[in-house]
Amino acid sequence: MDSCGLICEKFVKLISRKDIGMNEMTLPSDFCSKYSNRLPGSFHLILRTGYRLPVFFNKGRPILNGVYCLFRDFGLKRGEMLLFEYFGRQDINVYIIGINGSEVEYPPVIHHLHTCHPRRVTVSNGGWRFALFVDATFGFDDEIESPIPFMERCGYDFPVSVRLVLSNGKVFWAKFTLETRKNSCLRRMSEILGVPDLKCFHMLLFTYDGFSAINVSAFDEHLYETVFPGSPLCNGVRASGFALTIKQSNILPDYCGADICNMWGRIDYIHVYENNCSWRLEVRKRSHWKGTYIHDGCLEFRNSLELDVGDLCIFQCCRESYNHFTVGVIKNPGDDH
Repeated sequence: MDSCGLICEKFVKLISRKDIGMNEMTLPSDFCSKYSNRLPGSFHLILRTGYRLPVFFNKGRPILNGVYCLFRDFGLKRGEMLLFEYFGRQDINVYIIGINGSEVEYPPVIHHLHTCHPRRVTVSNGGWRFALFVDATFGFDDEIESPIPFMERCGYDFPVSVRLVLSNGKVFWAKFTLETRKNSCLRRMSEILGVPDLKCFHMLLFTYDGFSAINVSAFDEHLYETVFPGSPLCNGVRASGFALTIKQSNILPDYCGADICNMWGRIDYIHVYENNCSWRLEVRKRSHWKGTYIHDGCLEFRNSLELDVGDLCIFQCCRESYNHFTVGVIKNPGDDH
């Protein structure tokens, strides 16, 4: 599954009884207007088991053809949801959310055209998700309650304090109570977003990374992701970061790496934000720990920002969050012309 590149708005399909027998699915118009030029006429929907479903996309209409096998092979039911995640490349990742709101236990299914074995799906490799719909009573309390299947899957090993990350990169900490499966975060989230409560959203998606962080996404009444305004930096908070000058090797078609500073471990991920765009980049240490470089996602990052040789990228983050950066670009500061 793709996990790096341009972070596009996620969207959700709430399955109806009629959908189960259909071989086509309508994609959100907002998604198609922004990203249809990136999607080929045929590509794959990819699930966590390694299941790859070939589908066909009509650029003239927001229609995806060939989805019937997905409903049949996974025994999807009315009331379940499909979560679509796209990184600006070719294929689209798909996750299944059960009627109880928790990501499902995936059956070991492989598409009949493929001969490989299904992958083992774990929390530590790809996290685990749950969704909550916002109703009239939502937000009267400061707490959200995690579904029981979600807690059973994640092993009840949550830390007492958990780091919540919004779609604009802002980070805050919240307390988690194991006995009640509740997380105190709603008031703080409303304060950061500058809204009286969260009823302006239709659904919230929480993605636990398997370690200490939960990513929070919000969706409108059409179940299309609403990207929060702002950046990881907060007023009055000291920033830290690094700078990267684009070299000739960074823009070659067959080169995706870019050397950066040594702030992370052997393999890690950083999120980079600029205006309403964001990217997820994989960073790795070189052999013998001699330097760190961007291993994956660099191509989409440099193309989206239209970077040229000599351009200077300045990455800044809050001191308590070294995985979420605001980026600014100075066009070739050494060019006198």
